[in-house]
Amino acid sequence: MEDVAREAGVSRALVSLVMRDSPKVSPAKRTAVLESAAALGYSPNRLASRLASHRTHTLGVLFLDLHNSVFADIHDGLSAGLAGSGNQVMVAVGSADPRTELEAVRSFVDLRVDGVILAGYTGTSEDLTAALRGTPGVVITRELEADGVDSVLTDDFRSGVLAVEHLYGLGHRRIAHVDISDWLPYTARREGYLHAMRQFGLEPQLVHSDMTERGGRAVMEQFLDSGAERPTAIFAHNDLTAIGVMEALAGRGLAVPSDVAIVGCDNIEFAASPLIGLTSIDQHARELGLVAAQAMLDRIAGTAGPAATRKLEPALMVRRSSDPAA
Repeated sequence: MEDVAREAGVSRALVSLVMRDSPKVSPAKRTAVLESAAALGYSPNRLASRLASHRTHTLGVLFLDLHNSVFADIHDGLSAGLAGSGNQVMVAVGSADPRTELEAVRSFVDLRVDGVILAGYTGTSEDLTAALRGTPGVVITRELEADGVDSVLTDDFRSGVLAVEHLYGLGHRRIAHVDISDWLPYTARREGYLHAMRQFGLEPQLVHSDMTERGGRAVMEQFLDSGAERPTAIFAHNDLTAIGVMEALAGRGLAVPSDVAIVGCDNIEFAASPLIGLTSIDQHARELGLVAAQAMLDRIAGTAGPAATRKLEPALMVRRSSDPAA
């Protein structure tokens, strides 16, 4: 800036005003400064300027898994919700590893982000609070009790209930649930499934998988090889797992839904493909991103009160995989 000031024959303070687009500069002097800056190849240090104002206009966003398109839908909602706010986004991936998640959060905080949004966080509220060090946070897809951290999610318990009610209404009585690993803190879909099964007087059947298409295919193949009585219907924790289950059934010559009906959860775009036709519980992923973006903007603007939870209602999307008439 001193070089530009010397070249333009003005003060350093006036150069600063020009670079901040201040209206307190005459057109002639503004032109002189900009021409000198261009000649010298000068560009202002935006980060230093932002730090001086105690805002970086940058948000850190952590996603659980970029292989699952539900997080792409959440990202679309976040992008739409943040559009026009002047905030830039930095992205990291947690990969269902609490240590990796916390390392990413600490890095965001060290880079002075104004807030951190976490879609699919698997760690504890205590660890997150410590890592944020007072930086505002919003957690998507999970309800978390932590100071200064809002939660935005769809009612996963209701999702599990909806799946069982739908399958029971079709006449199914042997309904299995392809669940996630026990250590993951996303148990509400399982709890909803178990609640509905008890309500109907049915025997629950849980099979654990890893939330991936490959994992769903592997556990279903293992189950079919075990000789256990085959369920007539399966509710999978997410759509990727459900598609893997469908692949395993097809590989054994079993038809969906006449031999086994399938219901997934998340309602990713791929599930609606005519080639897949997967019945799914819509989690309104894009809307989750929109709501989370507004919650973050409110918090960094200082207009938000105590940490709040915003919960959306899931919706059943019936397609060929559970429709006997299809």
